[in-house]
Amino acid sequence: MLQYPLVLVPALGCDARLWQPVIDRIHDFVECVVVQGSGDSIESMADDVLAQAPDRFYLAGISMGGYVSLDIALKAAGRVAGLALLNTSAIAAPPDRRQSSISVIELAESGRFDEAVDRVSGAVAPARPDVTALAAAMARDLGAQVFTAQQRAVLDRRDRTSEIAKIAVPTLIVAGDADAITPLPLSEEMASSIPDAELHVLEGIGHLSPLEDPATVAARLGDWLVRIDGRTQRATP
Repeated sequence: MLQYPLVLVPALGCDARLWQPVIDRIHDFVECVVVQGSGDSIESMADDVLAQAPDRFYLAGISMGGYVSLDIALKAAGRVAGLALLNTSAIAAPPDRRQSSISVIELAESGRFDEAVDRVSGAVAPARPDVTALAAAMARDLGAQVFTAQQRAVLDRRDRTSEIAKIAVPTLIVAGDADAITPLPLSEEMASSIPDAELHVLEGIGHLSPLEDPATVAARLGDWLVRIDGRTQRATP
C-alpha cells in the first residue's frame, strides 16, 4: 500500500458513486476515502474536507471537487502530498456559467428541482445516457438543499489563477477534449502555471471522466500515485 491515503472529492451534484469505478481499480494499492465537503462556499467545503481528512494525504478532486482541492492545496499545503485535478479549472465562474447556476437555483427553489437536475445532468455527458442517468440519480439523492448550496458555491468561487504557481507538490491534471463545461485550454493553463504539473488529455471524453473512461483515469491516476509515492519515500530521511 502507498504510504498516504487518497482523498477523493466529488463534483457538484455527485457522491461516491462518481469515483467508485476508479476506486475499484486502484484500491489494492492505495487506501481510498471519498469525502463530500458541505457548505455553500468553496472555502467552507474545503474546511469540511480538511476536518474529515487524515493528517497527510494524496488529494484528487473533479470539477467542483477540483475547486475545493485547489483551496485545500493552497491553505493546507503541509497536509497534501500530491494533488490530482480532473475536469476542473482555476478561474472564477464566467458570466454564462454564473447565469446557468442562477437559473437552476431559481428552478430548484420554485419547486422544480427535478427540472433543474435534468438540465445540469444533461450537460455533463450528452453522448452518454448512462452517465447522464447516474448524474441525475446522484443529484436527486443529495437533495435540493445540497444542490442549491453547491450551485451557489461554484458561481461565487474565487479566481485562483494568480495563486496556483505557489502549489509545490506533484500535480496531475486530467482533461477531456470533449468537455464542454471545462474546456481543455483551462486545463492547459493550469498545467503551464503549476510548477510540478503534468497533463493527460482523454480523447472523446466529457466532464465526468471517472464514469466515462474509468479504466484510463484509474491507470493515469494509479501510475502517477505510485511514482510520486516513490519520490516521497526516497526524500524522507
